[in-house]
Amino acid sequence: MINTICYFFSFLVEAIILWQYSSHLFPTKHSPQRKFVVLCSLYFILFCVSLSELIWLNIILYFLLNFIFFMTQCYLNWYTAVFHSSILTAVMTMSELIVYGITKRFAPHFLDNGRKFYHLLFFSVFSKLIFFVVAYILMHLMQNPKKTKEKYDKSVFLLVFIPLTSIFITFTFISIGESVSLPSSLDWMIVVGAVFLLTANLLMFEINQYHQKKNMEFTEMQLLLQKESDLAQYYKMLHAQNENQRILIHDIKKHLQSIDMLNEQKEYAKISAYIRQLSLSSDLKESSRLCEHEML
Repeated sequence: MINTICYFFSFLVEAIILWQYSSHLFPTKHSPQRKFVVLCSLYFILFCVSLSELIWLNIILYFLLNFIFFMTQCYLNWYTAVFHSSILTAVMTMSELIVYGITKRFAPHFLDNGRKFYHLLFFSVFSKLIFFVVAYILMHLMQNPKKTKEKYDKSVFLLVFIPLTSIFITFTFISIGESVSLPSSLDWMIVVGAVFLLTANLLMFEINQYHQKKNMEFTEMQLLLQKESDLAQYYKMLHAQNENQRILIHDIKKHLQSIDMLNEQKEYAKISAYIRQLSLSSDLKESSRLCEHEML
């Protein structure tokens, strides 16, 4: 029963990390609801098999089910899915080995204590915190540089300080438990506090992702409004240009009619004077000279 609760908690956190990892790096094929159902189904299988406590079987199955999730829910080719499944499997395994080594080095009797449930659950929280930190860093390191430049800045790495602080607090709890014999009620409080720490870290990441998404949507809306404003200004200028052309065409017709009338009356001197007057008018004065060719 003790191992069952710890396994359930561990796989729940690993499923949340996988969800965030895949959503952060890859476009999704299906709706979030369908993705959620597939993720729960795969990790339920993993949870059931883990009860056999066969370590190598659990690791291999963890890799295979992550691969299936990437292939069915994300737009990835098979070798990219293998790559990311391998990374997550390696990080998950190393995080547990790191925590096991730390506890054996600094608290050799931590996992041998009679109140195993508290310590096993605490061990799970500690290892998943490290898993979360490494996965969070990898998400930002492996993201497309162009996409990262558009959506994120280097300040996201400052958020790593929060899970690192949580790891230090968790290690402090372990040291206290090794050095001082604590009552059962206080053991419970420490374990629940560690679970809350891990939950806060996961929520922090999710809230940060939510704000990044909202900021991106706001930026896109601002760009769209600017584009609409530019289009409105352009159409306004186009309308003014058409109006000026209409006036110019109207004036040219009147001038041609006047010149034609003078031509019928053979008033050639008046025609020359009229053309000279038009040439010297302010409306026809050149604004700039591009070359020495008089006709141009």
